[in-house]
Amino acid sequence: MSKLFTCLAIAATASVASAVVNENVAEPKKAVVDVPADNVMVRPLRIMDFQMEIVLISVFILYFFIWLRGKKANLNRAKGWLNGQVDYLQSQFALVGDKKSSDQSILMMDGPDCLLLYVSGRRNVQFGHWWLKLKPRNDILTYFSTTVLSKLTSATKPAADRVELKLHLDKGLAEKFVVGVVRKDLATEVFKKRFDLNRVGKIASNKAIASSEYTIYAETQKLADSILTSKVADIINKSEGRLESLVISSLPEEEPEMFETDSYITISLNFLMPTSAGFDPLVELVGDLPDAISQLRLTGDVKTKINKNREELGKEFAKKLAADRAEELAKKKAEAKRAEEERVKKLSPAEQRKWEEKERARNMKKQQKKQGRKM
Repeated sequence: MSKLFTCLAIAATASVASAVVNENVAEPKKAVVDVPADNVMVRPLRIMDFQMEIVLISVFILYFFIWLRGKKANLNRAKGWLNGQVDYLQSQFALVGDKKSSDQSILMMDGPDCLLLYVSGRRNVQFGHWWLKLKPRNDILTYFSTTVLSKLTSATKPAADRVELKLHLDKGLAEKFVVGVVRKDLATEVFKKRFDLNRVGKIASNKAIASSEYTIYAETQKLADSILTSKVADIINKSEGRLESLVISSLPEEEPEMFETDSYITISLNFLMPTSAGFDPLVELVGDLPDAISQLRLTGDVKTKINKNREELGKEFAKKLAADRAEELAKKKAEAKRAEEERVKKLSPAEQRKWEEKERARNMKKQQKKQGRKM
């Protein structure tokens, strides 16, 4: 039995000694193999490696062609509408178009979806600007977003082909007034936006113009009857709801900093382009209204009401001007007081006491003057 234990002890000692020897023996280091650059294997490029670039370039090219096609479509739409009106405009105005580049130059591009037509040289008219604001056919993203937003909210107008005219009448016309006809669904927005309608316009009526479709604004009912004659009403009714607004005004469209008196009359005419080609009846207002306004003679009671409205405007702006001046004067006094306080802080204690004594004496004099006035 003792021999067995002895053998086991010898075997354990031998195994421990072998483990110690193995730990002390260092493992051989692995050599780093240098591989020449020429021997590096590179995978050949494939067309699938440029998927993102191909997609972006394709989208850009597609957008560019859509932009060109939309621009051309808008130009053709504008020319198509103008072809139906050019004969009438040339019969009314000596100059139709800019005529700078050539005799045939009529429309001026102000963008891919906006064109400008200039007219001048007519009795009772200084000049006029026609803005043809078309659908953004060149910008598919804007066109889509406008269409969607117009269905979701009333704040966004649906994309449409519109005509906006600003006709400046002769400065020598005697009568000054404000009259407007606005489509019912746009009346609230236009009334709030325009200074002239908002300040002096009152809701009026006209038997020939449907009140369910249009809202009429005028300084007096008699004035509305004098301007909106049967012929004007007939043209509006024939437009089949395409007329968005017609405003005849001698007051500014936007609120001015200071109001003194009326300016010359302007005619603002906004309407949708018809889908069919040919002459647009609304364009006829350009010839009829200036002549009718030049022959207009307002009655005494209408003039009295208009003059009263102007006096109220004058008083309102005079109060505003006085308030602005008082505010400016108060700011100047406050700045002067702060500057004086800063100056006093830099003085010596003795000089500060002298300054305080002078201030007390001056305040006492002011109080004595006030008491003397009260007595």
